[in-house]
Amino acid sequence: GLLSLLSIAQAQEKTSPFWGKEEAYLTNQTVKTFELVNQLLAENPPSTETPSLARRSALMLLDGIMHDTRLDGNKVYTDFIDARLRDVVAELRQPLTAGMRIYKLYNACYIVRTPSVVVAYDLYRGAPMKETPSLISDEVMRELVGQCDILFLTHNHSDHVDPVVVDWFLAEGKPVVAPDEVLPENKQVTHVREERIVERTFALKSGQLSVQILPGHQDALQNNIYVVRSAEGFTFAQTGDQYHKEDLDWLLNVHEKIGSIDVLMINCWANSLYEVIDGFDPKLVLTSHENELGHTIDHRESYWTSYDKLSKVSRPHCLMTWGEGISYKR
Repeated sequence: GLLSLLSIAQAQEKTSPFWGKEEAYLTNQTVKTFELVNQLLAENPPSTETPSLARRSALMLLDGIMHDTRLDGNKVYTDFIDARLRDVVAELRQPLTAGMRIYKLYNACYIVRTPSVVVAYDLYRGAPMKETPSLISDEVMRELVGQCDILFLTHNHSDHVDPVVVDWFLAEGKPVVAPDEVLPENKQVTHVREERIVERTFALKSGQLSVQILPGHQDALQNNIYVVRSAEGFTFAQTGDQYHKEDLDWLLNVHEKIGSIDVLMINCWANSLYEVIDGFDPKLVLTSHENELGHTIDHRESYWTSYDKLSKVSRPHCLMTWGEGISYKR
């Protein structure tokens, strides 16, 4: 019985449509998995509640795909993220009358929206793919840029600074703010960097925006941390690639200098993660930098490891993936 079943299975395998077509098989399997992930995430949206088994499973399915280097550069990635980010564009086109909405894009990219302003951090199209010029298409990124009022760049790494995206913002007359080391030759970029906390106000088409700029570092590299206060009084910060050990001297009690904040978007591998979170005293914690495809698989920072880290965070928190948004109200 067992041998005959095995023979039948082997015969079917040899006549399957993907016999001898390993890449086609992986591509089709990935498409089917992405479809399942989209359905699971739609039914289990981001929340500060304990994530459902279905939601955790969906993010771990993504971990499996994103850590399979055989798929690197495959167009299915671009199709997947473009479709998810089009949903973000569609939301941004609709009015927001109250509260705050935070969208997680690829890598450390976040878009934060209040009724008065749309703020972008480290917008990046992603590295060139084998089958497409970048992970995120120009069409989708241009649509996102069109919905934002200002771009903050944290530090001079190519996965955080996309010169083409910068030019799109500037061409639309929208400010781009960066430390001195970022695109120093571009005089249209607003360069701000001091080795102390500074306060700046930026004139936007939608009004004035107040920002505190913290002098962080990734090792020796300048890494500005922008604490933004909207006209409604919402405060939020994204930490870029903050890591420098010496900065912990002031980061671990930074809320005493800047006040507590509403939302902290922190790199999932930040130095002294839990202590830095406490230092900002946020009401909501979100992580970034999981599954960066340009890294080796051991440094693609999986969702499951972020879940492990967040399980030790007592404050409200949520783990999101590409193209998801979460609402925040006081």
